[in-house]
Amino acid sequence: MKYGDVMKEWLIQVRRSIHMRPEVAFEEIETSLLICEWLTRFGLQVKAGVGRTGVVGLLKGACPGKTVAFRADMDALPLVEGNSAPYASEVEGKMHACGHDAHVAILLGVARFFTSVAEKVRGNIKFIFQPAEETGEGAKLMIEEGVLDNPKVDAIFGAHVFPFLPIGKVGIYEREAFAAVDQLNIEIAGNGGHAAYPHTTKDPILAAAYLITQLQSVVSRNIDPLDSAVVTIAKVNGGTSFNVIPERIQLMGTVRSLNHSVRERVRARIEEIVRGVCLSFGMEYKLDFQHRTPPLVNNPDMSRLVNTVCSEELGEDNVESLRPTMGGEDFAYYLEKCPGAFFRLGISNSAKGIVHPLHSKNFDIDEEVLNLGVNIFIKIASKFLGTERMLKK
Repeated sequence: MKYGDVMKEWLIQVRRSIHMRPEVAFEEIETSLLICEWLTRFGLQVKAGVGRTGVVGLLKGACPGKTVAFRADMDALPLVEGNSAPYASEVEGKMHACGHDAHVAILLGVARFFTSVAEKVRGNIKFIFQPAEETGEGAKLMIEEGVLDNPKVDAIFGAHVFPFLPIGKVGIYEREAFAAVDQLNIEIAGNGGHAAYPHTTKDPILAAAYLITQLQSVVSRNIDPLDSAVVTIAKVNGGTSFNVIPERIQLMGTVRSLNHSVRERVRARIEEIVRGVCLSFGMEYKLDFQHRTPPLVNNPDMSRLVNTVCSEELGEDNVESLRPTMGGEDFAYYLEKCPGAFFRLGISNSAKGIVHPLHSKNFDIDEEVLNLGVNIFIKIASKFLGTERMLKK
């Protein structure tokens, strides 16, 4: 029996207790207390309040060596749960619909194992429990507060449950995994007036209509077809009545890209188009382009390490190479600072009715992923730190 399998029932209990008491970004008070309680019980060095509500556990091995870190995000979503399971959310309007409860349970299981064999560990292991992944703020804040220092982290790994892979399978990204996430805010100001006399006005809605269609040319005509980018206007707000041309209109959208050069090219072209369209219609405008999270790019060597571990643990047929996604993930901030890799743990099981996507009110996981995840992370740490012999005894 493997190490994660021994603690399977405990892992399920921990995951369900977190699932029942979901907390959204920077409100993870109870979750942090639960984590601190377990890490302290295991005998780790524990630091709470990192990045406001984050927790860091440190295991110093008996022999000097490298430092490896693992990250689990903690926050839930502002969503009413639709499941009727006995462990369903007890907090109105909040739900663990992205599997972060499973991530926390898995990382606690890894900490439990390594503290039981601390005298055999070479180097150090950091256990990072991060708030506010859903808002893209938690990782950056924890890094600013020194989570990758003292001791300096040599490599970091993270995983996310994935409903588009069945239980027992793992998805690997060799390099690019997640896109940069940017927010686009545009305000167009004209001169309002009676809708029956448009010639006496400067209509910002007309200008916005042209602008929205022109922005679609950025990806189709300004970006290499072999690269990837997305420009989406997702919100349009303006006007008060059917017969009144408004003074101004607001647009909000998102821009996604997989590398920094494309990111900057898209930004520059958007600025040119907004300026040109508004000038042609005689409009004033405000453009606010906000960089949120950077692209998540794995270190190829660390991706190969994960691939090797998962192939040994699950068999090569259960390890899939995944294409990048245009979704975002703030684990990217860690990978800007040190080598590492982010991968996917399959959780779907049609026989159990576990088929719903992330952020769905009916989202759930096959809890077999908990012990599987623990086993994988144990082997990643052991292989990176050079203590694999410990697992054979």
